[in-house]
Amino acid sequence: MDDILNLVRRLYPYPYSVAAKGNDDALPVWLAELPFAVHEYPSGAELNGWSIPPAWRVEIAEIRKNGELVYDAAQSPLGVPTLSRSFRGRLGLQELRKHLYYSDTDADAIVYHWGALYRDQKEGDWGLCAPRRLVESLAEGEYEVNLVTHTAPAKMKVLDYLLPGKSPRTVLLNGHNCHPFQANDDISGCAVGITVMKLLAALPERRYSYRLVVAPELIGTMFWLDGLGNAARNIACTIMLKSVGNDRDLQLQESFSGESFIDQAAHHVFGHRYGIYHSAPFRKIHGNDETVFEAPGYEIPSICVTRWPFDQYHTHKDTPETLSESRLRDTAEAVFEVCMAFERDVRLRATFTGLVRLSDPRYDLYMPAAAPGLDREDHTEEMARWNWLMNCLPRHLDGCTGLLEIADRYGLPVAEVHAYAMKWVERGLAAVTTDDPAATSPAKSPAQADR
Repeated sequence: MDDILNLVRRLYPYPYSVAAKGNDDALPVWLAELPFAVHEYPSGAELNGWSIPPAWRVEIAEIRKNGELVYDAAQSPLGVPTLSRSFRGRLGLQELRKHLYYSDTDADAIVYHWGALYRDQKEGDWGLCAPRRLVESLAEGEYEVNLVTHTAPAKMKVLDYLLPGKSPRTVLLNGHNCHPFQANDDISGCAVGITVMKLLAALPERRYSYRLVVAPELIGTMFWLDGLGNAARNIACTIMLKSVGNDRDLQLQESFSGESFIDQAAHHVFGHRYGIYHSAPFRKIHGNDETVFEAPGYEIPSICVTRWPFDQYHTHKDTPETLSESRLRDTAEAVFEVCMAFERDVRLRATFTGLVRLSDPRYDLYMPAAAPGLDREDHTEEMARWNWLMNCLPRHLDGCTGLLEIADRYGLPVAEVHAYAMKWVERGLAAVTTDDPAATSPAKSPAQADR
């Protein structure tokens, strides 16, 4: 696995937005990692009341008092709220403070103010983002503000990488690239998505197709999805990768129903990987593009994996130095395991009649257990579960029951159950069916989550 934190560092230092020169400048770095298709949408285009904003830049953003410079917001890429309009005038302190945005929890942080990208602006809306320490130090008096910003037509870009499998049914990974100089939110998710796609590409074969879409939050994803037309029906589920590199445990946010196949697979992986973990229903941990995919007409089950919240969220302090390579790798491994749960959830049908002696050397499928009436100190609960599975597996070879469901029933990792079941296929005792478990919504599996 490549160094994910170094990838974050390469993708991080750009003034990203929904449509921005920063996105264009970063494009060669993204294309050097994966051969993304680049979809373009013009600013001003509308969809369901949403519109793509123009490109925007800051020329001057100064506060002066008696001619002396008090604050130059243009020195920080976050110093002016995105899409803020120009303003020039004199203000008293109380009126000036109405236009200053700062963090309530960190006196030195410069906040990322994104509201105008998604909410209607009023005529004359303008502002500056400054450290709270500076705002609180301002004395009474008259201040001169000179804020000059510019907008221009641009094109929003959505990056789309499709990794074909035997089936067109697709597991989609999603990250967003619209936050300027924000390493964890959400370059970390994008970097993990790239890493997982490389791991999947290295598989000798894939049952499912996989897709990574990196797009401006909400707007980019909804325009991209709308452009798919009927092909959107091939998306079986999505996994949101949001703020996954900080030093918190990985959390699981369920899809809208909480009962889809992706929920079952994710709970299985989290349970066996972490034991006790935190999960919550749809939109109860974090909010992102899952609402786009789950919207009427699509209803694509969408989960989110995240380590949110974190102290640097939406401030200039969200830098690569705050991230952990081990946490990034842990996220990539967990998401890859969820994808592999899809790959391993085959359904088998028996090719024999009657009771087979599994300890026969021709089969060698016997899973040892303590003999009745004998005290075996080396007998473990795991051995008992395997022995139970061995005895029950023949009845599960019905062509309808997936290995993930079987693994959950017997409390065993699906990777190990899959390896054992494939031995039955190799010995000629079972055959793989060709159905698509992701097309169904099995009952919610037991999970070890602290819900």
